[in-house]
Amino acid sequence: MDFWFHLPLNPEPWRVGPVGYARRNGKMSAYVGRDQQLDAFKSAVAEEVRDQWGDRPPLEGKLRLEIFFCRHRAKYRTPSERSHRKHDADATNMLKATEDALQGILFENDKDNVDVRAVILEQGESVHPQIVIHVAPVEYGDVQSVIDLMPVDVARKVIHSMSNATPPDEDQSDNTWPPK
Repeated sequence: MDFWFHLPLNPEPWRVGPVGYARRNGKMSAYVGRDQQLDAFKSAVAEEVRDQWGDRPPLEGKLRLEIFFCRHRAKYRTPSERSHRKHDADATNMLKATEDALQGILFENDKDNVDVRAVILEQGESVHPQIVIHVAPVEYGDVQSVIDLMPVDVARKVIHSMSNATPPDEDQSDNTWPPK
């Protein structure tokens, strides 16, 4: 079953909070603080979705998550800002901020989202801000059904790679870089 949500909110991109350093136990240590604007955005997303979702528990299993963004951005102040698109946000960071806000409401953990898509429908000074969220159980159940969606030349490479794969060495199974 598919679920759709319309949120009359201006999307915010994920970003790192304020960075600083402080003395702790006589030693200097770095810290990353919370971004207040991002926290307020995530709270607003959670509240809107909870209002529409009701008291249902989070979905279980592997999920498809699609989020469509219409983002109002601040007016450019100078010609150089216009050429650098300073106030534009990228889809990946808007997706991350929104997905973080949905965790524990629509899904327990964002690791369950195996098919994820972010689309910026429009972004500009005169855009009416809104977010549309679509979440659904994944329809494909096995690797072959996904391979069937690929162009033949790509599918052949994937199949060849999978059939010739050997289990990773113990030393490389933790995904350390560079590989030993």
